[in-house]
Amino acid sequence: MKHKYKNHLVSRPLILKCLCLGGTLGAVATVMSEGFRNPTIGTTDLGQSGGRFTEVDDSTAVQQNPANLVNITNISAEITPSVVYISSDFHSSLVSQSASTKAPWKLLPNAFVSAPLANDRFVVGFGLSTPFGLGNDWNEGSPAFAPRTGVLRYQTPYASELDTINLNPTFSVRLADNLSLGVGLDAMWSSLTVQQYYPSFLLGGAGDSDLRANGDGWGWGGNVGLTWKITEHQRLALTYRSPMRVDYDGTFTMNNVPAAAALNGATANSSFNSSVTFPTIVGAGYGLDITDKIHLGTDFEWLEFSRFKSLDLGAGNDAVLFKLLGQSSNIPENWHNTFTAGFGGNYQFAEHWDLRAGYQYFESPVPDSTFSPTIPDANQNVLTIGIGWRGKHNSLEAAYGLDFYNDRHITNDQNKDLDGTYTFNVHLLSFAYSYSF
Repeated sequence: MKHKYKNHLVSRPLILKCLCLGGTLGAVATVMSEGFRNPTIGTTDLGQSGGRFTEVDDSTAVQQNPANLVNITNISAEITPSVVYISSDFHSSLVSQSASTKAPWKLLPNAFVSAPLANDRFVVGFGLSTPFGLGNDWNEGSPAFAPRTGVLRYQTPYASELDTINLNPTFSVRLADNLSLGVGLDAMWSSLTVQQYYPSFLLGGAGDSDLRANGDGWGWGGNVGLTWKITEHQRLALTYRSPMRVDYDGTFTMNNVPAAAALNGATANSSFNSSVTFPTIVGAGYGLDITDKIHLGTDFEWLEFSRFKSLDLGAGNDAVLFKLLGQSSNIPENWHNTFTAGFGGNYQFAEHWDLRAGYQYFESPVPDSTFSPTIPDANQNVLTIGIGWRGKHNSLEAAYGLDFYNDRHITNDQNKDLDGTYTFNVHLLSFAYSYSF
């Protein structure tokens, strides 16, 4: 057992994989989307998730398709938080060990405001959202995290969180009676926190050390939307969101510094740096009015996750911790480009009341060879339903999404200790209150 355990220790960088957060962003949660993108933002948008680009014309259009803001005729403000329940389970294929996550409930706050200008031809908007994010907390009492013998204990973080807050000022103009354009600026702040155990006893220490990396930074980008009213009852929409790179700077801390590491310059506190490039997202949507009360839409998105080729970590003085175990601070990721596709619609079944429903398929960008328990992502089929009430000034919305995650059976990971079966249980809830002046 001792020899096998040693292989667990040196086969993989110990703290790095956690930062691959290919899905650990957003002030909150590992959620339903590909890689590290959070679920559909906005309650109306979630309710008809697979067909929203041409149909959504409330203030959340700032995020989804800013060209649709020209349909807003009054100053409007909307608060639309999402609540996500997600739990993951791991069963090793190497040893008879398992692990489960804890703290399954996560909160994603979002808020939007929009205001028409002169002649209702121009509209300005502003969004505060959490478009990316993942937080993952494994139960440290699980057998796979047991001291010295747990297959995951030194191979992956037991806690990780990637938070984002995106500020999105937007301007929309009606170019012609049947054509509108919207453009926006993305200023995104992100923070990254990772905690992982380190086998200090191998380097003359007493037991394990607890490593913690924490950093934050800003990324900049933009988004564009175009909506063309083909006929009185048909619409076509195109959307684009540019990639954003965030460079993280912060601190790297370690308790119980092992003697061998201290002799080589390791300290309890050091600097930390890393970077993540968030993907280019291109979307297209088609909308059709079946009647004046029934509206349908279908959407397709392409996401350029192939920019995430590797994760490079800097730990200042403590970079020696990896060298002493023969490890690299550069982790191959090699994510691939991916897509989503779906359809949705809304039905005004009574005065002031709307019913929404949708379906969307999400392809995971994470290959088996670089899969990580920090980002337990998989292909997904999501069914959504929503209901909305609109008064003269006040509006209320609620939506629910049932996320059918595929199981992941990993057999060829670059770190064999991570091979096994990963299963998921995900539910999505969103609520909104808006006021129109």
